[in-house]
Amino acid sequence: MMWDLPFEVEIDGIKHKIRNKCDYRVVLDVIGAITDDELTDEEKVACSLLIFYEEAEKITNIEEAVKQMYWIIDGGGSQTQNTEEEESRKPALMNWEFDFNKIAPPISRVLGYDVRMPDRFTHWYSWLGAYMEIGDCYFAQIISIRSKRAKGKKLEKWEREFYEEHRSEIDLPMRLSAEELEFLNDY
Repeated sequence: MMWDLPFEVEIDGIKHKIRNKCDYRVVLDVIGAITDDELTDEEKVACSLLIFYEEAEKITNIEEAVKQMYWIIDGGGSQTQNTEEEESRKPALMNWEFDFNKIAPPISRVLGYDVRMPDRFTHWYSWLGAYMEIGDCYFAQIISIRSKRAKGKKLEKWEREFYEEHRSEIDLPMRLSAEELEFLNDY
């Protein structure tokens, strides 16, 4: 049982510190690198490790470093693990970068302070815990509508009206490959 917040991970018997004591901003930057379609898989790994670990250059077991990083990002592991294939089939309901300004206020409400203050530290696990407790709010309404639309469910009248009024904040941006962008630009 883990009672304390992790600020480091152990890789091959050596403790490696997580940058900025695992502040949520570090993890969101890692997620940004991992989901950056302009980076190769190798570049994604290199960038994410450099962002996540204070002394990434000293790590020799890259595979274990990535595994430990994902374990932290996952909040210490979950009880049920979906395969990568199962995850890729699920429609995205949120995007940390696109939705940040809609997520930060309810998380701040739960935690009792504004998490966007540059000198305010918020551990990733505290961020995740607050995220799970945001309850009914503007962002929760957006997620509900995204979920119904992804499942092909009919929206209530108020939800349709809300969607039409807030479409630019509800519809997630499309992620296109370089080839798709080139095709569209040539078209």
